[in-house]
Order: sequence, then C-alpha cells, then structure tokens
Amino acid sequence: MKRGKVLLVSDVYYPYPGGISEHVHQLARHLRNRGWDAYILTTNFRGGVEFDDPPYVFRVGFPVKILFNGSIAPVAVSFRINSYVKRLMNRMRFDIVHIHGQVAPVLPMVSLKFSTGYNFITFHAAHKKKFLYKLFKPYVRDYFNRLHGRIAVSKAAIKPILEIFPDIEYRIIPNGVDLERFRPDLQPLPHLKGYRNVLFVGRPEPRKGLKYAILAMPHILREVPDARLVVVGDGPLLGWYKSMVPEEIKDRVLFEGKVPVSILPRYYRSADVFVSPATGMESFGLVLLEAMATGTPVVAARNEGYSLVIKDRVNGLLCNVEDEVDLADKVIRVLKERELRERLIKGGLETARRHGWDRIAAEVERYYFDVIAREGSHEGGRVRTL
Repeated sequence: MKRGKVLLVSDVYYPYPGGISEHVHQLARHLRNRGWDAYILTTNFRGGVEFDDPPYVFRVGFPVKILFNGSIAPVAVSFRINSYVKRLMNRMRFDIVHIHGQVAPVLPMVSLKFSTGYNFITFHAAHKKKFLYKLFKPYVRDYFNRLHGRIAVSKAAIKPILEIFPDIEYRIIPNGVDLERFRPDLQPLPHLKGYRNVLFVGRPEPRKGLKYAILAMPHILREVPDARLVVVGDGPLLGWYKSMVPEEIKDRVLFEGKVPVSILPRYYRSADVFVSPATGMESFGLVLLEAMATGTPVVAARNEGYSLVIKDRVNGLLCNVEDEVDLADKVIRVLKERELRERLIKGGLETARRHGWDRIAAEVERYYFDVIAREGSHEGGRVRTL
C-alpha cells in the first residue's frame, strides 16, 4: 500500500562517508520497504567511497567544505539551487519534506521555502557553537516555524537547539544500524589476519580522537605484543596522523584509507576490539552500533553522546576523554580478559538488535502520522490523505 511521497534532504550523502550519509540512505531504503515513495535530495560529490546512486536520488550543485563543529562539513552551493528545488517541489508535490542536519543555508532552507507538504527535521549533531543561531535567530525562527515535526537522534543532539529555541517540541528517535550488512557471521578479511586488531573507523580529524588511538599503541604493545592498530578513513589530515606514528611501531599501525561501503562491515568483523576515542560533540555514534552488530567489543570515550549509547561494562567500556593511557588500559582489558570480552559482545549484540533499521523506520513513520494527525486537528480535520 502506497503511503505517500517523502523527500529526504541532506547536504551530506554518499559517496561522502559518515553517519548522516548512512542514516539518510537507510531511512530512504526502509521507508520504501514500508510503502513510501522515498527520494533523496543532496549535492554532487567527487571522490569518496565506492558508491552507486539508487534511482531515487536527486543531486544539485557541488559541495563547499567548511570547518564546523570541529570537523569538515560540506555545504551545497550552486546558482541553480533555488530554481532547481522550486521546479522539483512543484513537479513532485511531496507529502513530506524531511531535512537532515541543521536549519542552515543553503539546501535545507531552500527546501523548506518551496515545500508544499509537511516539514520535518532530524538533528544529528551535538555542537557547542551557537553564535550564528543566536545572531540570526529571528531569521532562522521563520524557518523553524515552517517545521511541523522535529526529531533528534539523542538528547545531546537537541540540547544546543533547546538553548536557543526552548519552546520547540521534538521526539527522540535514535540512529539505526543495518543488521543485514553488519552481522557477526561475516568472514574476516584475509589480509588482516595474524594480529590482534584494534580498529578505528572515522574521518581523520581532531574531534574523532585518532591521535589518542595512535598514542595508546605503545602502551598496548607492552602488554599485548601482537596488537595492531587498523585505521579506516580518509581526509586532508591523514598525512599528519601518519607522521605522528613513532618509528618503532610503524609496522603496527595500518592505514587503510577509504574503503568500499560493501567491505566496511568485514573490517569490523576482522577486529578484536573497536575504539572510538572521540573528544566530544558526538550526538550518538553510529560506528558504535556497527561494531556491536558485528560482535566486536567496543571501547569509546566518555563523551556525552557516547555515554547515551554505551552502558559501561555491559555493552562496552568507556574511557576518559583525551587520555591515551586510560584508552590503552581498557583495550588491554578487552584483549586479555575473556569473560569481560564475551559479556561486552553479548551486550553489544542486544543493543544493536534494538536499533535495527526496521524498528527505527517504523518509529519515524509513526511520528509522521502523529504529527499529521495533530496538524489536522489544528486545521479542523483537513489533512492530506497519505
């Protein structure tokens, strides 16, 4: 049964890797499985991971990368965006337009401007810098008022928004994980055999904490001589991180760069422990779920977002932020203590199953209908039938 047309709008989408790209991709796929005509509007990316567009993706403009929230964020730019989005909205007549990220220039605001349906947003990022929101609050408020529904992947993601707009209503719907791709029965990658692999997956940028994973390795190797750090991810700073590896352990730090989306789950399966020592501004941590779903124990920094996902010593271990010694101690425990390792694997698999995309997409759909019913009651029951 056809539900209606929904357009997911995001500056970030494959082949640009990351949690938002995966979230938008999976939400579109699972909404289509549930009977929606789901589409994606994003920008054109060159490079990135190996990826072929599904037939329901629209692209306009090209990304300009800006420094935001401690990382590099792409923003769609084109002289054609206004006219392209206006024509697309008029031609397709989407029932729902669902923004992902922030109410920000250019693509999100233009999409809200020309939308003819119900408007939703999912806030993904936890950030501290609220200066621009404060400065342009009256202008941004106009776009916030166009939103009928607001979703946050965690309390950490909505917290900075509530400090500026404390009166908004929202619903927490967490990130999901594709349990068909990330599962414990995958075959490890042959070229990674022979060592106790400590895996890092993420863009090599300061807030992801790769520095502390590298600094932890000498401590880990003193207790676990056959350990090796495997780094998956690419970016402008990769060369700098390679240069900071001490000469005496260069053979125990393997930089794999960008890897195909189809192969990524096997990297998790090839790991003995997954580490994510992010320094802060994490709203959830999709990589944690991906590791858990493959049966890989997790050690992560005790930042606000990760602490909402990990229950210490139940489905993972939390270490101090910016503390390579504590990170190393926790990794050593996982590698050496069999009972702890098995407990973390079991707890992680249970957590991942609760976050399968079938469940998450159903929650999003339920919220769509709840908001539409509410808006209809405000308008005397005149609601577009989906």
